[in-house]
Amino acid sequence: MLSFFTAVFYGVVVALLFSLAIFIHEFGHYLAARWLGLKVDAFSIGFGPAIWKKTVNGIEYKICCIPFGGYVALPQLDPSGMQKIQGDNSGGEDENGEPLPDIAPWKRILVAFAGPLGNVVLAVFLAFLLFLVPAARMNVTGTEVGSVLRSSKAYERGLRVGDRIETVNGVSVETWSDLRVESMLAGDQETGLFGIVRPDGTRTTLELPFTTNNVFGVKMLGGVAPLGKCVVTNVLAGSVAEKAGLRPDDELVTLNGQSVGSTWHFIERMVENGVNPVTLGVLRGREKLTFEVTPVMDQEAKRPLIGVMLDDPSEQVMSWMMYRNPWKQLRWDSLSVVRVLKALVTPRAKGERKAVAKNIGGPVTIVVGLYRSAKGSMWDGLGFLRMICMNLAILNLLPLPVLDGGHILFALYEILFRRKPHPKFVSIVTNFFAFLLIGLMLFLVFRDVLLQRRIIKAEKALEEKLSDSNEAGQGSATNQAPASAAPAQGK
Repeated sequence: MLSFFTAVFYGVVVALLFSLAIFIHEFGHYLAARWLGLKVDAFSIGFGPAIWKKTVNGIEYKICCIPFGGYVALPQLDPSGMQKIQGDNSGGEDENGEPLPDIAPWKRILVAFAGPLGNVVLAVFLAFLLFLVPAARMNVTGTEVGSVLRSSKAYERGLRVGDRIETVNGVSVETWSDLRVESMLAGDQETGLFGIVRPDGTRTTLELPFTTNNVFGVKMLGGVAPLGKCVVTNVLAGSVAEKAGLRPDDELVTLNGQSVGSTWHFIERMVENGVNPVTLGVLRGREKLTFEVTPVMDQEAKRPLIGVMLDDPSEQVMSWMMYRNPWKQLRWDSLSVVRVLKALVTPRAKGERKAVAKNIGGPVTIVVGLYRSAKGSMWDGLGFLRMICMNLAILNLLPLPVLDGGHILFALYEILFRRKPHPKFVSIVTNFFAFLLIGLMLFLVFRDVLLQRRIIKAEKALEEKLSDSNEAGQGSATNQAPASAAPAQGK
């Protein structure tokens, strides 16, 4: 019962946050339209039948039952195009039935631009808010390799712990998120050219194969994880780790004098070591300690264990929470969208456009992402909302009819050629893109639902596997890592 009310609570939080992004966008249009003297017929948050509405000074304010959208009905800006989406029959007439006066194209540009500008203003506000909140977790995961499974193709072809990945197929990457994006956009390529900087500063290029994650269906650098931390989250009672003196929150920094790059680097080194005694260098707060531990072979797990649960706190920080510097984070939010759009319009490799289309998330993915972020931490939820706002701003400025960029395009045409585009042409292309947008949204919703079903199924299978491993490890020793540190994924 408690979980039900928790889900309802965070569902309401998500609806409010998403509605805030829509509201600020439409409020930008509204303010600009009122300032410039345009007629406003309606201000709506959401689509479909209204669950609340009120008319004030000739403007109908309403909240509709489908919260994932909204609009301001401006007959002088768009007398017919958006009716297909809005379900609004307002026309270009005033209260007396007289045709509304035409407005200058520069006014239409300002009104259209004001919506995306509202999203940018909210994004900047949220970025600075998170900058001022110490509790907001921020972490930049660089491209230095923290672990490479010896059984992986990447290790076979020369990638090693400590290497820093500088480029992927000629594109510079600064963070592990950048690396994941470029791997995803590899298109039909089975391998990629990775520019590598060795620990001694020498540079080389490795041709490394991609693997495909079965849940998401995206290309990735399999068996490789970024440099991170190896932190003890739990020490099992009676285990050799407890007898040696290890405690929760201890950070394992060395194993037999060699640096530990990540949780999975530690686990692989322990497997290689077998049941031989090991010397662990531990950071406990600011204190550096050393422990001697002799692993015990667990017959169920079929590997040597010492009785600790491990985690990497940096892996819990999402890409939309990398930079505490607000301008750096806003820059990443913007450029990540631009990179995807470039792949759609001017793909660098064969199959890149297909890879983007295959992995674009729709409304359900956005809502689920916002839900999970807010449930994990309200600050993470606000960070996700900031990223959504930047996405909305950039996407709405695309020069396509129905979008704000389409209105700007038609207005620029009028300024350049001193005449309006033919009304029939405008009507045809606007209606075409309106129906295309509706069809695309329905398709993405359907695909998102299938993806979420696969994710839920995979998470349940992983939970069952971890539960079985924990039961097998009770009374003996374990050094398994939690689900967040899946070895073939990384961040």
